[in-house]
Amino acid sequence: MTKISKGEGLPDPGQERRIEGVGKSSAPGPARGTAPGTGTGSAADGAPAGSGASAGAGPTGEGRARSPHRIDLADAGWWADRIAPSPDPSAEAAAAVAGLGGEFEDILYAGRGGAGFAMEETVPPGYVLVEFARTGQGYFGLRSIDWNGREAVGLGDADTSLRFERRVMWCDNLYPLRFRVECDDRAEWVIVIRPVGGVRLLGEAATGRGSEVLLHTGPAGELVSRLSPSKPNASLRVRGHGPRRPGAPAPFPASLGSDYGPRPRATGKLPEGPLFVEVQEADGDWSLEVREPRPDEEERPGFWARLFGR
Repeated sequence: MTKISKGEGLPDPGQERRIEGVGKSSAPGPARGTAPGTGTGSAADGAPAGSGASAGAGPTGEGRARSPHRIDLADAGWWADRIAPSPDPSAEAAAAVAGLGGEFEDILYAGRGGAGFAMEETVPPGYVLVEFARTGQGYFGLRSIDWNGREAVGLGDADTSLRFERRVMWCDNLYPLRFRVECDDRAEWVIVIRPVGGVRLLGEAATGRGSEVLLHTGPAGELVSRLSPSKPNASLRVRGHGPRRPGAPAPFPASLGSDYGPRPRATGKLPEGPLFVEVQEADGDWSLEVREPRPDEEERPGFWARLFGR
């Protein structure tokens, strides 16, 4: 079993000191299916969150929180019907992502309650897919942590649903992947790290439901995003992640569209591919349409020039 930390070694975000030995605890963690303290349930054996400990009993996390631990996708657990299967990559998609991310076996970790931990596996430099699901209600935060213990990428927050969620994140081989989970001590969660080779191609149009990551391989254009919400009002947010060099500073993802309302709709500039298009927030059915770019207003000829053909 892969040895991991229980979160004690991670400093608070912003505390600037190098972390030594995160994810390399000196003693093996608890056996799979055995939760510390008085609680008997675990994320690995599929027991309900908080089983064996009543709400509010004892100090925060006592008998309820469970250290993050490595699992297999084939393990029977509550996450079995929430984590989407990894699609078989098409030849076109595999060729397009060849320089954007490497190949590796899926990495899965599960736990209960808040924790800071490191995955000892080192993935190839480039982009990876980060997928997660959780149980319970209330706040849920998921962030990647750099080697200084500071927040690097925000992956989930209070707006994430109880369904499967998918994000794309840049990483390199300078350090193992580190994460911080913030949630109720009784909430169970699972995090899956996958290669980007299985993403769908955006093409000229695509449809889906909930969060998703697609790959744009065409020229620059205009992206029209629409959402049919599953509730009276909802948010739609679409972001773009372009190619990067290992070791280079992480640029903030480009906003490709954002709107809120009874039927959100947004239009944004779509850069030339390759580009990962991340439907980050979409509570309902969405559609993406790629159109030819419209000329900028300052580049368009004036009225009289258009009238006389100049």
